[in-house]
Amino acid sequence: MARTALNFRPAEAGDFDYIYGLCESTMRAYVEADLGDCFEKVARPTIQRLIQAGLFSLIHDEGVPVGAIAHELHDTHIQLEEIYLEPARQNLGLGAQIMQRLLDQSQALGLPVRLHVLSSNPARRFYERLGFSLTRSTPAVNYLEYQPRGVGEAR
Repeated sequence: MARTALNFRPAEAGDFDYIYGLCESTMRAYVEADLGDCFEKVARPTIQRLIQAGLFSLIHDEGVPVGAIAHELHDTHIQLEEIYLEPARQNLGLGAQIMQRLLDQSQALGLPVRLHVLSSNPARRFYERLGFSLTRSTPAVNYLEYQPRGVGEAR
């Protein structure tokens, strides 16, 4: 897929249904596989909290919503909380393009990006292709980190 001009805008309370629907269509099976029957109990409050905190952005491609991302800047790292991409837009390079923006921010700030992915979710391979490394894991969750070039290297 050719690079496209993506637009990001802060999510608002009225975007909850769209983001929740994306989460359900892309994540429900993994949540249930790794955590049991708790999707509703986990997804709704998590999405609401991230929207209220101003951490979610909607992603548009030529005016069409294609996904959502939530991340938070900390003093020590950038935490990728959630990323959802429309199922029809997956495996076309758009996810890598979205993530490259976050990795560029990581490089510019000299901060690692941290995330977690459920063990059953094949997205772990996607993140590893982008340069993320496994830092720890539990039976249900894998924790990964991306180190920007030059950070932590001997000078």
